[in-house]
Amino acid sequence: MNTTLQRLYVLSFVIAVIGSCLAVPASFPTSRIEYYREKVKSMFYHAYNGYLEHAYPLDELKPLTCEGMDTWGSFSLTLIDSLDTLIIMGNHSEFERAAQLVLDNVDVDANVNVSVFETNIRVIGGLLSAHILSSRLPSTRLADGWPCAGPLLDLAVKFANKLLPAFNTDTGMPYGTVNLKYGVNKYETPITCTAGVGTFIIEFGTLSKLTGDPTYERVALRALDALWKTRSGIGLVGNHVNTQSATDAGIGAGVDSYFEYLAKGGLLFQRPKLIQQFYEYEDAINKHIRKDDFFMWVSMTKGGVTSAIFQSLEAYWPSVLALLGKVDDAARIMLNYLQINRQFGVTPEFYNLQNHETQKDRAGYPLRPEMIESMMYLYRATRDPTYLHGAASMVEAIEYGTKTKCGYATIKDVNDFMLEDRMESFFLSETSKYLYLLFDEDNFIHRDGTEGKVIETTNGKCLIETGGYIFNTEAHPVDPSVLYCCSAQRAKDVEKLRNFEDGIDFVAMLDLHDPYETTDLKAVLDEADLPSETVDSALSEATDDAVEDELEYEEQRWSDNIQVPPTPAPEPAPPFGPTRSPSVFAEAATPTPVFTLMDSSWRANATERIARTKVNAEVAALVRAAKAHDRERHAAGDHSSNLSTTLVRLLTDMRDEFAALVRTSSLLATPNLDSIKAQLAKRQAISVLPHPVVVEDNICVPVEKSSDSLALRRMLGIIYSKHIFRKHGIRYVMGPICRPDERPPTTEELYSTQVPDLPDITPSELDSIEGIFFGTFRYRLFTDEQYELLTSETPPFASRFTGLGQVTFRNLGNATA
Repeated sequence: MNTTLQRLYVLSFVIAVIGSCLAVPASFPTSRIEYYREKVKSMFYHAYNGYLEHAYPLDELKPLTCEGMDTWGSFSLTLIDSLDTLIIMGNHSEFERAAQLVLDNVDVDANVNVSVFETNIRVIGGLLSAHILSSRLPSTRLADGWPCAGPLLDLAVKFANKLLPAFNTDTGMPYGTVNLKYGVNKYETPITCTAGVGTFIIEFGTLSKLTGDPTYERVALRALDALWKTRSGIGLVGNHVNTQSATDAGIGAGVDSYFEYLAKGGLLFQRPKLIQQFYEYEDAINKHIRKDDFFMWVSMTKGGVTSAIFQSLEAYWPSVLALLGKVDDAARIMLNYLQINRQFGVTPEFYNLQNHETQKDRAGYPLRPEMIESMMYLYRATRDPTYLHGAASMVEAIEYGTKTKCGYATIKDVNDFMLEDRMESFFLSETSKYLYLLFDEDNFIHRDGTEGKVIETTNGKCLIETGGYIFNTEAHPVDPSVLYCCSAQRAKDVEKLRNFEDGIDFVAMLDLHDPYETTDLKAVLDEADLPSETVDSALSEATDDAVEDELEYEEQRWSDNIQVPPTPAPEPAPPFGPTRSPSVFAEAATPTPVFTLMDSSWRANATERIARTKVNAEVAALVRAAKAHDRERHAAGDHSSNLSTTLVRLLTDMRDEFAALVRTSSLLATPNLDSIKAQLAKRQAISVLPHPVVVEDNICVPVEKSSDSLALRRMLGIIYSKHIFRKHGIRYVMGPICRPDERPPTTEELYSTQVPDLPDITPSELDSIEGIFFGTFRYRLFTDEQYELLTSETPPFASRFTGLGQVTFRNLGNATA
């Protein structure tokens, strides 16, 4: 029996067992929640360590061959995408180490063509989120001026500046590709996907709020305005944009994150215009695209169905609806998606809704997060355990169906779980993160505004980490309270409050002025007007001395009854060594052993052992000084002094936490700094080795203008560079693709670094929020709706191969087999 068939049988059993739990939405006990939380964490570290050991500093891991490859730009993409996940999982030390690797080694000026869309959501979004979530670190480790300054923010700004030339178009809609070193190619195609135009407002708006530079938010809003004008007569937008817009409209690939950013951008920056645009799109989508809680692909001008296909990328839609409070509608849609998920264990890329099967050549699962993302939002809104069962099912399917010795692999076909040698960075950035947040109900990301942290900044005190995080489309969270700290709106709000406090007269408001402050009281009041008890209780000068004597007597009597506390006795030591040190000033027959903070015998080099011994000596001296202080205070009669016990207790806690940290870090099979430096040196050495180079720089073949010559020449260039020349060890550099009757342009002529010319605008003009507020909603459990699909039996996974069972689908409200 081959390995693939064995995996298939095991996976069939796992999904059948897990799926049977979904037949009826039973409870999901706390012990299982904790189990899956730790399981997801171990999955993340298996993939993370595999990337660092086998693929870093390249972009992604090839999990079948345990090698690395560059995909989106050669800037250690998986490491950048993983930074905020490390903080969310509580691994602050590894976050600091990984962030320093990024800062030290990522090259912003590399001669490489990058996707404007992918660089924005993965690199800029990852750096911004890591910068913002670094508030979880001790304040002593934050850069001066944080959150409005910092090295990760500076790196994000550099990348954003590299993307700005792409927005220098007549419409304001960006090109799809830029060269980090040279800018936009003169012959760059104007065709780009809709999502590539409308997916910038979260990252670029965040940059403007943190830096005070309005350029970034302005170009993102300009692109959104231009995209809004491309709607058809029935209110739909195509999945691609150029001079002749695409004809297909849907909510999936090519357009998905555009709708997502309208909703999330409107919420994050409090822009009603963006929210209103989303609602208008939603109305048009429900009218023309939505068919029985599924979403078709239709003609953007006529609304006729062109393709009855469900795409896995469409599974984000319920999460956006739930975020906007439309939980019941999101739950209805999610029921259909769960049925597809239960049929295969994971979500296929394309699913034919007419034939109830996967689409040929698009039946894979590249470890996408969209289904899990919607489960997380709906579970947070409803607390329905159905979503925990669904997430647990996907955890088991991914673990048993895609795990390799160094990571997790893309599923090439969900029908037989054949694997492909790629692990996209979003598995660590999105899939693992959403799964972890589903099972970590007390994570700080879930805060609802009732808890936060006050920090001191250059702008004064700020309240952060209060919740309301907005995730970009790569699952990088943004804290709106941090943006408010740096925004111009906060400065105006502070000024308003200061003026209010300086100008308000509480005494006048409460009418607390004494009307007799300048008048003799006896002149306006007669003793007969006062209550009798007031007159009787008045103390005369003759009785003042007697009252003082009585008070002094009571005070002395109280002092005589005070009992001096005895010296506390030492606590008995536990059988396996003390977890808390006994009282250090208690008398004992033998001298108290010196407190040891760090184990100097721990496996380490000689330098570290010397450093640990030095730390232990300093700590011991500190404890002895505290004991001496306590003895002096006790001799002086002050038995309340207990400084040494408190000190040893704190040091013990510190020692225990350090030991736990060492045990945890030992599980991370990350390469040390020397091995990483060796890898970088090897890569640098290879890049400078002498080798033959073919540079196609002054070759321009005249061709007919009517032919598709440019595309043909580009294709031939790819064939030569990747196959013919590579086979002979020749490095091939593609030159310019020339049009007829033109001389070959120089590099300076071929690329443009000019940024968009925007009108003067001040940061305050971009601020539209009056402040930050939180709402509380009470949602109805959708299990109360008694949907038939929710309580239907889950067919065994193997039934798709034996024909013994079929999935039940909804059809106009009736269930048919």
